[in-house]
Amino acid sequence: MKQKQQTNTGELGFHERIQQELSCYPVKTIHEDGSVTTQQVKDPYFLINDSWNVGFVGDIKQFVEMMENYKETAQNIYFRLTNPMVNLEVKYVCYHQLFNDKWSLSSVFGKQATNLRKLTRFINEKYPTLQSLIDLDIEKAEREWLFWLHEQGFQTQRILHHGKYTGKSSVANFLRFIYSNFSVLTDTREEWDKDRWDVRVLYDKYGIGYNKSRSDYHLDFTKIEQGNMRGQVKKYIKQRLLSKNNFSWGTAREYLKYLPEFLSFVFSLEPKWDDLKGLKRSHMEQYIQLLHEYAKSNLRRKDAHPERYITEGLKIIGKFLEDIQKYEYDIAPEKHVRLLLFPEDKPKRRKKSIDQIEHIPEFVLEQLFTHINDLHKDVIPVILVAFKTGLRISDVLGLTLDCLERLNGKYSIVTDIEKTYVKGHRIPIDEELANILAVLIHKSKENSNQDNNPEGFIFIRYRGARKGRPYSQGWVRNRLNEFAKEKNIVDENGNLFNIKTHKFRHTYAVKMLNSGVDILTVQELLAHASPEMTLRYAKLLDDTKRKAFESVINHGVFSFDLNGDVQEIKAGEDIPQDILQALWQDHKLNAMDNPYGTCHARLNGNCPYMEAPPCLTCNSGSPCKDLAIGFSELDVEKYEMHIKTTKRAKEVAEHHGREDMAEKHERNLQRYQGILANIREGHVIFGRQDRMTRKQGVKNG
Repeated sequence: MKQKQQTNTGELGFHERIQQELSCYPVKTIHEDGSVTTQQVKDPYFLINDSWNVGFVGDIKQFVEMMENYKETAQNIYFRLTNPMVNLEVKYVCYHQLFNDKWSLSSVFGKQATNLRKLTRFINEKYPTLQSLIDLDIEKAEREWLFWLHEQGFQTQRILHHGKYTGKSSVANFLRFIYSNFSVLTDTREEWDKDRWDVRVLYDKYGIGYNKSRSDYHLDFTKIEQGNMRGQVKKYIKQRLLSKNNFSWGTAREYLKYLPEFLSFVFSLEPKWDDLKGLKRSHMEQYIQLLHEYAKSNLRRKDAHPERYITEGLKIIGKFLEDIQKYEYDIAPEKHVRLLLFPEDKPKRRKKSIDQIEHIPEFVLEQLFTHINDLHKDVIPVILVAFKTGLRISDVLGLTLDCLERLNGKYSIVTDIEKTYVKGHRIPIDEELANILAVLIHKSKENSNQDNNPEGFIFIRYRGARKGRPYSQGWVRNRLNEFAKEKNIVDENGNLFNIKTHKFRHTYAVKMLNSGVDILTVQELLAHASPEMTLRYAKLLDDTKRKAFESVINHGVFSFDLNGDVQEIKAGEDIPQDILQALWQDHKLNAMDNPYGTCHARLNGNCPYMEAPPCLTCNSGSPCKDLAIGFSELDVEKYEMHIKTTKRAKEVAEHHGREDMAEKHERNLQRYQGILANIREGHVIFGRQDRMTRKQGVKNG
């Protein structure tokens, strides 16, 4: 369907405004303190000339350094479209790409000049009477453009990502690129009024945050075909974004993934509607069926999760309907959302098995770090930071020049965590990583100014389409997997290992737990909003240790016979599962050790001697009359062990809700601590002083 561009012409027509803008050009001066000043030079060179020369552009101050490194043989880019207004419009797009640093000199006078020659031929042949790019039916024109390129023998596709995917070639994209950019440049409406929002504009004007390491900058509302509904959805998304209350740009993109399909489906059932007032449970039941059909037929990725897709869709639609009722939108359903969607509509989500937590095994890490110096030089420090901090790749790429801190001789990275809204998150790092970051920070400071790095990123693009923003996540991921293929980094089965950047975060968590770091500390280091994910890491660790434990057990096990003698269980005999489980519990909870081994009854709080230690209670609840503590040099170690095991027994009892047992353990703990405090000072404790006196024949006075 042809879409007309709405353009705010103001007092001048937009062609007149284009001519005014092309009658001068900006010259940037970068000062020693990094500040930038811009001066407009009145010179109609780019307006009146249909051939732009690289020498002229290279003399403009901001292009001088680029010109010194210019290697292309091409010297000119030509604008030869038949209609002078269309020619002006194409110039205008190229002018902005050049002076906004989206295209380098090599790109303008090389690849883009070649693409423009082909597009000029196509438009002059197929659209000789075209008055403006805005008059194009872009869908129809693009189909004709691709067919024309194919007939001329030009390549329209390119292979992406090691031959797995195909995409349009640069020249195939060129018509759409020129058309889209011209549409954006000439649409001077408020961003909220447009049907396609650019988050970069909203960030500059309203502070709407976004993930700067991604390349998807737009929200496209054109997929909502019903005009009234499109306006209402835009109003809703704007309200949620401006509230900045757990509704991010990424969340908005998720809403735009489900809402257009939902609305299109409802209006296909009710073509006379222009709102949702009459929405009934029967409509929702049909939509739920559609979600299931789509999830079954279209989610083909290896890691696809149909239940999650359905649940997320129902969650978003439910929240939208609930909110428009709460905000009293005119389009809101009359029937309350609680009667339209029920909790049981959401399928029970299958949790990944513990083995599916995608950390990077040691076998793969060894290969990775053996060849790390062959990885792209800009990616190496990104991977090292991810591996040594557990930061998400978006947070790594978002690190700024002030992130490195030194306190009491120890280094930390301090940064904001966007996903969980944590400000000033601190992660301790080793000196090696601190030194690497210090070098990168120094290099970035030397090369940065307010023009090319206004927000002070470390992993920054100084020019090109991403100027002023960090490396893209996709670029890092592609470099990493090209490296894995080149170096044949494989898993233990010999299969090429797919190194996802998020796997470094999982690997960091597992390594922390393996090193004995407690789970709450790991949760804090990872800035998890809740302990749920951290607990899954701990379960993975427990499962790994269990397998290693069973391997040791199978190596050789002995048992006590009826006479209390040690007897070997023959190799190959099956060990009963309950015995294996008990042994594992002993191994896992080794703080339950007593002076003789590890007690199963103590673990469950069922040992009568744990509740009332015999030597201290056998005399009608009092210590044995013949007990003396402190003579043996090992007594201190004995009571240290008693205290350790009693503390653990108390924790186990509290965990299982056995407050009665916990109280008894606490009484024992206080008694042990009192004894230990005395014998550590060299004192001796006797069971009964009067009994000792009588043994010595001393009479009471």
